[in-house]
Amino acid sequence: MIESTTRWSITRRKIFTNCARRYAIKYVHNNNKKLIKHKSRYNSPWNLMISTSRCIFFELLTDLHRGVIWSEKLIQSRIRFELTSQLISFGITDKKISNKKKNKLILYAFIRIKKILCNSIINKIVNGTIKEWSFHDRIKPVMFGHIEVYCSPDIVYRTKSKWHLVRLSFQSERIQPYVELELCSMLLWSKYNQYLPNIQEKFALHGLFYSGGKWRNYSLIPSQRMLQESKQLLEKDVHNMNLLQIEFMKSMNPNKLPFANSNKYCIRCPYKISCPKFNF
Repeated sequence: MIESTTRWSITRRKIFTNCARRYAIKYVHNNNKKLIKHKSRYNSPWNLMISTSRCIFFELLTDLHRGVIWSEKLIQSRIRFELTSQLISFGITDKKISNKKKNKLILYAFIRIKKILCNSIINKIVNGTIKEWSFHDRIKPVMFGHIEVYCSPDIVYRTKSKWHLVRLSFQSERIQPYVELELCSMLLWSKYNQYLPNIQEKFALHGLFYSGGKWRNYSLIPSQRMLQESKQLLEKDVHNMNLLQIEFMKSMNPNKLPFANSNKYCIRCPYKISCPKFNF
């Protein structure tokens, strides 16, 4: 028996929207041996580069909050150590990845971090123009009714009386049809938001998304209507996720669920080796 879904996050939502098979393998919990076979531990060097970029950037923020500024040489050194450790943990040794390719991945991660440090918001934090700021871990949920929502902002800062909530994505799709509603989900993180009639005056929302070699900014002033639509979207998502689980229970075979529409989405999928859609 599979329990009903009670968790929501932007990552879950994107995987659910793009590929039902991948969602079932990653998030539907059970002891079925067929599913465990599909859920082999795998990650591509590219995915590990992206997660390394994020990890090192937040290590940099941790030190910056203490008043310690990293040099470019230190950033590169930390990236090399972290990425090498991640590759080894997934069995991607020097026999499976050339030194040239690994150096390219280190460069790509360094470029992501170097470019985000030049972003107007992040640069103001680094140079001290923004004095009141903090960063947060997405692994801590907030409760929305009976649903655990993983929606905390990555960075929060205040200018005068306005709070700015910032979401970072170190690899993003170019087209994001629900970006406004997804950014509004960060408002649920604030324990006071449900009591604020003047939400437009209290908050500004920012999304920093890396795609096509650039960090792209998306900023908005939220409204009560947008917050309400975000809540409705969240509830609808969880409902549809539970419908998918009911469908999955009929066969316990993820290969009978819909596959991704675009082959581009399959490139970074950690479960593609066992997928009938992927020509391995």
